[in-house]
Amino acid sequence: MNNQITYTTFNRNNTIDHCQDHQDIIKQYGINSVIEFGVGEGTNVFLENCIGKITSVELFTTNHTTAELLKISTDEWIDYSINQFEKYDNWNAVKYDVQSPILNAEYDVTGKGNKGITRGNNPSSKEYIKELSGLIDTLNVSEYDMAFVDPGIHLRGDIVNLLFNKVNIITAHDFHTKEIYGYSRITIPTNYSGYKGNYSNEGLGVFIKKDL
Repeated sequence: MNNQITYTTFNRNNTIDHCQDHQDIIKQYGINSVIEFGVGEGTNVFLENCIGKITSVELFTTNHTTAELLKISTDEWIDYSINQFEKYDNWNAVKYDVQSPILNAEYDVTGKGNKGITRGNNPSSKEYIKELSGLIDTLNVSEYDMAFVDPGIHLRGDIVNLLFNKVNIITAHDFHTKEIYGYSRITIPTNYSGYKGNYSNEGLGVFIKKDL
């Protein structure tokens, strides 16, 4: 990440290792509202530092056997999180039960499918992108100052691509694991700059529109 964003010392014992990066981005750019794909303990960094709307979108399957096989989220996690965060007036949750296009892509990228695709390679069909795009179209993402991509599925790079030119600042967690999360599929538009966070052990990708 270049020197337009500066950071202070970060406690690496903190298990939510993207917090310091986000705190400083929020301060640097006056972020008030955030839409995040993937809810969790890290949601607190937005609730504690932003005064505007915080929306957590959780993509999951209600089939717990499939979830265990693919290592993706179930409905139990979002229901637990709603109990934790519903006390905040500026927070709301969006629950999305993924359909067959996304599930088929998950089978592919995890190497659990029957199409001979090795773990970390690209899905065999692009139908899942239509499903993701359809979801994002319902979320009015352009209303938010920033989007954070850290869902309980592996198709994260595709979500980032779909957010370009809709949200001015996009961050993505676990960026050091490019293959399984599809970050190698990201195509950065010419009107965005790409950076890396300084403090996340798992890696934080940061994409900022150049005219900000």
